[in-house]
Amino acid sequence: MNTPTLRLLACSFVLSVIATSTGSAQTASQAVLTELDQLVADNQDKGGGIVRIAGRDGVLCQGAAGKFAGPDSPDMTPDTPFEIASITKAVTAATILVLAEEGKLTLDTPIGKVLPAKTVQGFDSSLTIRQLLSHTSGLLHYWTDGARDREGNNAFLRSFLADPGHNWTPDEILSYAREIPSRRPGRFHYSDTNFVLLGLIIEHVTGQPLHAVYRQKIFRPLGMDSTWLTYHEPRRGAPQSHRYEGSEDLTDVPRQSADWAGGGLVSTARDLERFLRGLADGKLFHDPATLQAMLTFVPTGEQDISYGLGLYRVKLDGGLGEVWGHDGHGNSFAYYWPQRGVTFTGTLNQVDNDWWPLVEAWVSGGKSLSDFEEDRQTFNASLSTGWDSLYMDKGANGLNDNNRYGAGIYWTALSLTWNISESNFLTAGVWQAFATSGPSYRETDTDITFTQLVGDGFVSLAYDFNYGYSDGNFYSNELVASAGWDFTLGPLTLTPSATYWFALGPDSDSGSGFVEACSSFLNLRLDGNLPLYRDILALDFWGAFGVNFRYNTSPAPDDEVTPFTGPNNLECGLSLPVRVNRYITFSVYGAYSHALNDISGTAANTFWGGGSVQFSY
Repeated sequence: MNTPTLRLLACSFVLSVIATSTGSAQTASQAVLTELDQLVADNQDKGGGIVRIAGRDGVLCQGAAGKFAGPDSPDMTPDTPFEIASITKAVTAATILVLAEEGKLTLDTPIGKVLPAKTVQGFDSSLTIRQLLSHTSGLLHYWTDGARDREGNNAFLRSFLADPGHNWTPDEILSYAREIPSRRPGRFHYSDTNFVLLGLIIEHVTGQPLHAVYRQKIFRPLGMDSTWLTYHEPRRGAPQSHRYEGSEDLTDVPRQSADWAGGGLVSTARDLERFLRGLADGKLFHDPATLQAMLTFVPTGEQDISYGLGLYRVKLDGGLGEVWGHDGHGNSFAYYWPQRGVTFTGTLNQVDNDWWPLVEAWVSGGKSLSDFEEDRQTFNASLSTGWDSLYMDKGANGLNDNNRYGAGIYWTALSLTWNISESNFLTAGVWQAFATSGPSYRETDTDITFTQLVGDGFVSLAYDFNYGYSDGNFYSNELVASAGWDFTLGPLTLTPSATYWFALGPDSDSGSGFVEACSSFLNLRLDGNLPLYRDILALDFWGAFGVNFRYNTSPAPDDEVTPFTGPNNLECGLSLPVRVNRYITFSVYGAYSHALNDISGTAANTFWGGGSVQFSY
């Protein structure tokens, strides 16, 4: 009869199962490069393309197609710089978050406290930095919002188009944004006005120009040596390739300086990969909670697309997880697939195109959907071993010996999981244990569990067979039903769950059963997970309330026991898992149980603990 801690471990393993690579890397790479050639051909010599797909151990696929600046120019290469447009917003957001870690501001600081009154004039001074970052400030888009003329241009766009040689300043841009009535804060509305203000906040709190802060806080720490802010600093390395909107060349036109903190950077596919890795691997932020804040998303009104702090999140079809990052005007893109540790970076240098088929080509490996679904029926395994100072099961001290504190157990568990569809899992498990002191005791449990993922939650049904030996043979057959749901509060994940055991028999009165036939037990539990250091160290905690329905027993006269019905126990505990690498995790824990009834062999207040190591494949 596995301990509650073991059951949680098995459940967590099921929820963490993800599909393995679809098709060979070679097939997927060919599909991506073929797709790149076709997309660039659609540009009709107005924009060359680059794609770079990389895993944790290096480049998986990269290529370039088309010309640098039209039909008579040099060929594009994988290292050619390009204008990244609105991907700049992710860099601006990361810079703000670094400054927040340094204590120069907070995400909930009103803009009226970090910007001069002249700058804030015409805007709501109580708007917070967080609202600017998430596009929930209600400020409208100076590029497209506001009253328009017959040609569809607002006041800013008319001035922008009238003078291609004009270098725009942030204050000039805001003078137009102020004239557009704001909306009520709270709902997502994409607006570059937010990021002009954020750029000014960065300059105001540091006393340096924006490009210098980018280099100090982001580019230099991550080795982004081929990235620069156009129209504000000299270029770094080779000139950027040309970006087009239809037939119009947008490159080296001074009026494009209006992009600034919302879209003014030039970079390379390699540098954008370094940026994404810096975020995902904890190289940029010191506190894991900072990235969690950046990845706290709000709805955008588009299905499967949400927005965090300077980052989009797009859910992938087929239950394959999600990608997060940003893309830009001209079909530049920089996205990270956390379920695989894969980055997608590059550009098509053409507004009238679509970069997303490059991601789809890699994810599907060039296969049909039916082949893709077959590949996702995958196998995963987990082997764990550990020691517990007591054998506590459902609030009862299972190996109490003549009213002594009780024996510890050494245990080993094997769990095998098959992903039979995008949200259905089948798990088979074996658990073996023996007492480390006191009377000789050995136990072997086997179970098979079906789990259905539902949104951020799960439901499962299991069959358990338990066999124990100690001066005789004992066994039981049980059905187990569970349900739970994940809630995210910043970096904290909370999982309330309920588990119900029903004993099929044999009856304990027969001399061979563990418990009374048709008895049952209900456990209501709340689990929490708080990352402490990157994805290496975390704090897990739990609290539980058990209700007994003749499953456990109470002492009776003449050294007998009798099953009881009623509140069983309150339990809580802390665990510190340390993830050495993707395969090995060590964990230590401590727990406390308070009996709410007189449970046989169990003190009113019981403390215990233990440690384990888990090997996953």
